[in-house]
Amino acid sequence: MELCGLQSSSNGHTDVQEWHHRTSGGSLPPKRKRSDLTHMPGDRCDRASAFPAQEAAKNPSRFVRIDGQRGVYYSESWEPNGSTLYLPVCGTVLANIHKYEQISFEQGCFCIGDDTGGFRQRVQGQALHCWRYSKDVRKLFIALSYFFTNGDVFQEVLSSLECL
Repeated sequence: MELCGLQSSSNGHTDVQEWHHRTSGGSLPPKRKRSDLTHMPGDRCDRASAFPAQEAAKNPSRFVRIDGQRGVYYSESWEPNGSTLYLPVCGTVLANIHKYEQISFEQGCFCIGDDTGGFRQRVQGQALHCWRYSKDVRKLFIALSYFFTNGDVFQEVLSSLECL
């Protein structure tokens, strides 16, 4: 039995060695063993396994993961006088940061609300503001703002932004 140039013996095993000799007429590079630790230039698989953190930093996603279960709030109607009401982020959000022209940060006391949109309390934390440009008014405005009451979550988001 022959499948795509591979010959199969009566016991069901394919004769790979014969196939390799027939196809290695200079068109295919020689195979390396997976355990080979020498790195070929431009070989992403070897770099990724040796240095996964550096490879992830070089190939970032267009999205930043924001975990709402850990004290994250958002607002799509930011007010400059400090009266912005931030609502809880439900679940995990993948924020496309590339669609904004500018990102800024602010630290201070902010108003947070509950799931129904009612005021709950003022809380100390850090905010991340995502700015867009309005062609009508010819100005930047804060289109989306995230507020973090948990400093560790804020640092995780900052680390993700550094990779962009």
